[in-house]
Amino acid sequence: MSQVAAKAAFRRIMQREAKTNPLFNVVQTRSLSNCGVSCTSFRDNRRSGNRNHFSQSRYFSNMEMSDIQDLKTAKGTDVYDPLAGEYYPVSTDDEDKGEAAEIEEARKQAIRDGLDAKTGRLWEDRWSLTDEDWSTGKAFDDLPDWNEEICSRVSRERVRVHPDGVPTLDVLTSLPMLPSPPLHPALGDPNSYVKHRKGAIINAIYDAVEKFAEPRVEKIFAMNDWNEKQDAIDDLFEQVHDAVKKTSDDGNDYISVVLGSQPNFPKMVEQALEDYLGSVRSDEKAIFDKSQDGKDSKDEKDIVDSDSNPDESAVPIFMDLMKAEGSSLDSEGVPKLIYPLKKHRNDGAGRMLEEWELSANDKTRRIMIRQCTREIGRALNDSSSSRVFVTGIKGAGKTAVLASIVASARQSGHIVLYLPDGDRLRKNGFYIEPNNHRMTEEGKLFDLPVLSQEVCGQLMESHAKDFEGMSVSKESMEKIVSVDQMKKLLKLIESPNEDGSLVLNDLLKVGSENVGFAAACYSAAVDTLMSQTATPFTIVVDQFNCFYDQGHYFHGDYDREGKKAIPMDKISLFKPLVDAMGLVKNDEGDLISKDPVLMKVGGIIAGITGSHAVPRQCTKDLISAITNTGATIVDVPQYSALEVEHILANFEIIGIGRLRFDRGETVMNNQEVAYLRMVSGAVGQPLLDACVN
Repeated sequence: MSQVAAKAAFRRIMQREAKTNPLFNVVQTRSLSNCGVSCTSFRDNRRSGNRNHFSQSRYFSNMEMSDIQDLKTAKGTDVYDPLAGEYYPVSTDDEDKGEAAEIEEARKQAIRDGLDAKTGRLWEDRWSLTDEDWSTGKAFDDLPDWNEEICSRVSRERVRVHPDGVPTLDVLTSLPMLPSPPLHPALGDPNSYVKHRKGAIINAIYDAVEKFAEPRVEKIFAMNDWNEKQDAIDDLFEQVHDAVKKTSDDGNDYISVVLGSQPNFPKMVEQALEDYLGSVRSDEKAIFDKSQDGKDSKDEKDIVDSDSNPDESAVPIFMDLMKAEGSSLDSEGVPKLIYPLKKHRNDGAGRMLEEWELSANDKTRRIMIRQCTREIGRALNDSSSSRVFVTGIKGAGKTAVLASIVASARQSGHIVLYLPDGDRLRKNGFYIEPNNHRMTEEGKLFDLPVLSQEVCGQLMESHAKDFEGMSVSKESMEKIVSVDQMKKLLKLIESPNEDGSLVLNDLLKVGSENVGFAAACYSAAVDTLMSQTATPFTIVVDQFNCFYDQGHYFHGDYDREGKKAIPMDKISLFKPLVDAMGLVKNDEGDLISKDPVLMKVGGIIAGITGSHAVPRQCTKDLISAITNTGATIVDVPQYSALEVEHILANFEIIGIGRLRFDRGETVMNNQEVAYLRMVSGAVGQPLLDACVN
């Protein structure tokens, strides 16, 4: 029986005593229900049938009324409660109920305030507050604080953080990265898995052929007679099929039983042997060419071993945004290095920030650097202007990869226009209006003033220092605003240049403060940044596939009946993004590719979302169309087994979920790690959920 139930039962028994003994009414029922008698002892006595606990009631019945009245004292109290050993003032029942209600409401409000001050989910641990703690008034602040010293040595040694905090793009592209895990048939595009599976079969046969042919090829090279070499090669082709089909020395019968039963197995073996002999011939030719240049045998060995892959021995590494130079947090606890990434209550940018909210360690903001992150960095560095499209299943970590690229690019000196919430932008523009001055071949453009004002402020917040010395030419402004608008705009500019150009910082300031000029200022700023060559300009857009779903902006100037949504390439806010990817959507809903309009230095990186209401077929068609345009496609896969181990170790170090206080019991238990990897599918967000729930 709980304490509350015990007290209620105690009160009912006392009320029955009061009915049978009038003198017992002197002690108020409210006082009895709050007396100092232990609820546990009352429960035990009641279960055993022992009524001695209420012997005091019989004591009252033997007392005279005058004796009971003498229990009043001069301490300002009226009635003495012998069961509780306390004095209580005489009050009416209404006053008692009102006072009790106020006390109970105050207690409930204190509990609500304590819960509202906490973020994340609640879980059971040794530092959680019990019902007894709440009843005694204990709060979360009274509990012992989490600290990194309680973390296990295994997790501390396992987690590696980049010494610079956030590496630059040049450093990022040279880091050895753990190879991506093999594709899974249940995750991602089935066609990609089929292609991967065919490649795995070919590699398995090639390895078996190489193991058989390598010692025999060395003997063939030692032969002097050309005809003898040719006969040996013919014998090699005749023997390789039966040799490869045998069970390997380690007992693995995958090739002999599974692949050997396929009708095209002999053809695959023959093709693998031809490829192997071709690679050997290329290596021998390279060694010969080097020997002609005077290189010694040591260099020849280096040529043969040139295919060694440093990624095979790589271990996962994290970037820590709090360790970057000049790092700081905004009001929501998000590093300003990846501003304006923030968590919208209804339209959040992924769930990446949830990990930081749940973390007990508020001095770190870590993101794992993965091979897909390096691929994007290399695409930006290898070309003066590049297009990268980031794909992946829901919860795989696309938002985290894009945020890490934003941080690395800004550390490298790039000006980054970061739009992390494409779904919100495509439908929450408040209002849209036609721009009668800007006309294209397809018709007039339309402006989203409120969102344009927001983006101008974001550019100012992140890159005001980088814009120093940049100006928007008079010719660029004439393309965007009319003569009358230009006159009004000049009145708001503090100090325009003598040649008619405008300082970029001044223009963005006007755009961030004046909604009427926001769209024009945004368009002029982006046009200037894309055409300049002094500083790389990179656009990073998350939830890009939302732009190609059903439109949410309508206007009578585009469709008098208001049935057709305005395409994204006809809205000034989205036109530079869509034109840079080189893919537009016509009125019939078909995707049309065109020549991309790219920045002179920099690139555009666009990622898809699987967490918003975008039809799968729409996303699939978009990926297929962008692949045909020649853009670089980077897929964010699920974690490998080793990456899962390091993610769990990081969760323990920063204090997340049930790993917060288990002192390495999870990370050192191989079965528990395998279980978490299984229930989450090695996907980032489900893995976090499994560790918290």
